[in-house]
Amino acid sequence: MSLMERKLDFETYDCNGCHSLPLHSKKLKSVAFSTKIFCDPVHGQISVHPACVAIIDTPQFQRLRYIKQTGFLEYVYPGATHNRFSHSLGVCHLAGKFIQELRDHQPELLISDTDVLCVQLAGLCHDLGHGPFSHTWERYIHMATLEKNVDTVWRHEIVSINMLDYLIEDNNLLPQLKKFGIGSKEINLIKEFIQGSQPRDGSRAFLYQIVNNDDSGLDVDKWDYFLRDCHYLGLPCSFEYERLIQFAKVFMVDGKSQICFRDKVLESVYNVFRTRSNLHRLAYQHKVCLITERMFLDAFFIADGKCTGPTGEVLHFWEWSMAAALSQGEALKKALEHYCTLTDSVIFFCLKYASQPEVKKAADIVKAIEKRSSKLNGFYQHVGLQILPYFVPEADIVNGFCQLLPAANERVLSSFVSSGAVETNVDPVNSDDICISVAPVNWGKGDKNPVDSVHFYSKDSVFTYQSSSLGYVSAMLPKSFQEIQIHVLCRRSDNYAFQVARWCFENYWDSSTMKNTHSLKNGCHL
Repeated sequence: MSLMERKLDFETYDCNGCHSLPLHSKKLKSVAFSTKIFCDPVHGQISVHPACVAIIDTPQFQRLRYIKQTGFLEYVYPGATHNRFSHSLGVCHLAGKFIQELRDHQPELLISDTDVLCVQLAGLCHDLGHGPFSHTWERYIHMATLEKNVDTVWRHEIVSINMLDYLIEDNNLLPQLKKFGIGSKEINLIKEFIQGSQPRDGSRAFLYQIVNNDDSGLDVDKWDYFLRDCHYLGLPCSFEYERLIQFAKVFMVDGKSQICFRDKVLESVYNVFRTRSNLHRLAYQHKVCLITERMFLDAFFIADGKCTGPTGEVLHFWEWSMAAALSQGEALKKALEHYCTLTDSVIFFCLKYASQPEVKKAADIVKAIEKRSSKLNGFYQHVGLQILPYFVPEADIVNGFCQLLPAANERVLSSFVSSGAVETNVDPVNSDDICISVAPVNWGKGDKNPVDSVHFYSKDSVFTYQSSSLGYVSAMLPKSFQEIQIHVLCRRSDNYAFQVARWCFENYWDSSTMKNTHSLKNGCHL
C-alpha cells in the first residue's frame, strides 16, 4: 500500500470540503456515517459526531442553508448573509464543549456519553423549525394570527421538535441513531432541551440549561448568535464564552441542580447581556432594517395564498406554518413537507416575479426595496423614533394617530397650498398610509436586570447578585435595563404624506393626547 493510500485510510474529504475522520472505537466502525471536521469562521476547526452528521445530511436540515440568520439585516450590514445552518453547527459545537467541561471537572454529575450526545443534538436541531427570514416570519405569523382572531401562539421551537421527528422518520435514521444510544426516550429528551422545558428530575436540571436556558438566559444558543452576528456585521463582541465555560459549576439551588458561575466572572456575565442590547440598538432595530422588514411583511399579507412556488403550487404561508406546529399524524407530515419548501429565496423570487394581478402590489414592494435610493419609488419613509422608559400598546398609538389625522391633513394641506407646493386635490393621508413599530430593547429579561437570575459561587457559598447591590459591582452599570423604541413609518413616498405623518408624530406625545387614546375604541389599523 502506498503512502497516499495509507493516508486516505485515515482522512478523506466530502463534496463540501469537510474532513471525514473514521471512528476508532470498535462499536462505531460499522456505522456508515463518520466524524467530520468543519472549518467554521467563528470557532475554527470543529469536530462533529457521526450521529450529528446523519442529521446534517438530510434535506430538512440542509434547508437551513437557505434561511438567513438575521432576516433583512443584510440591507444595512452587507456582511450579514450568514444562515441558520452555520449557526446550528456552532451551537452544536458549543453545547458539546460546555457539557464536556462540566463532565471533566465534576465526575460526580455522572454525565454519560449519551447525555453529551443528546445535548449536542439539541444544539444542532434547535432551529429546524425557523421559517423564511428567521424571526421576521414569526412576526408575520403572529400578526396574521391576530388578524384572523385565532387564539394560538406560534413558536418556531414547536415546529423544530415536529421537524426532528419528521426528519428521522423520512430519512430512516432511527436505526443509525440507536447505534449511538439514541432511541425514542433520548429523542424526547432532546426535544425537551430544545423547548427549554422544566425537568421532571431536579438532579438533571442543569442539562436543560445548556442549549435553551429559560432560567437565566445564559446558554450556548445566544453565545453563538452573539459571536456570529458580531463577526459578520463587523461589530465588536466583548464577552468571553470560554472563560464562562471554564468557571461554570453545577450546584443544587432551590431543589434542582443548576449551572452557576464563579463570582470572578461577573463582569463577563454582564458583557453577554450588554452585547445583546448593543446588537439590538445598533443592528436589529436599525430604521432601514425595520422599514425593509415592514415592507416585506406587507408583501407577505398580499401574497399569502395567492402566489405560486417553483413547483406551480400555491404557497400558503400562514396555513402551512400553523399546520407544521399544530397538526398531528399524516396531516403533520404533509404540513412539514409543505413547510420545507418555504425558504428565503423561494419567497423572495415568488414575490419579485409574481405575475398574478392580485400579487402585483407585492412585486412592486420588492422592486421599491431594490431601488430604495430613488425618490418617490415606493420605499417607506421613516417618520420618527420615540424612546420611552415604559411600554405603550401599539393599539393605543394607532388610535391616537387616527384621532390626529384629520387635523394633520387640514393643517399641512393649508400650508402646502399657500406655498404652492401642491394642488388642493392631493390625496389625504389615511390610517393605511402609516404604520407603527413598537420594539422593546432590553438585556433579555424585560425591564429586569438579567444578572439577578444568574447564580454565582465563591469559595464559601452559592448566591445571586441582586440589583440592590450593584454599587458593589460597579458605579457605571445602568439603572434601567429596558427601553421601548417606537418607530413611525409612512407607506407613501411623497413629501405631503411625510409631513402629515410627522405632524401626528410630534403632536401625539403631548400627554393629553396620549391619555385620550386609552379611551378610544375605533377600529383604525396602521
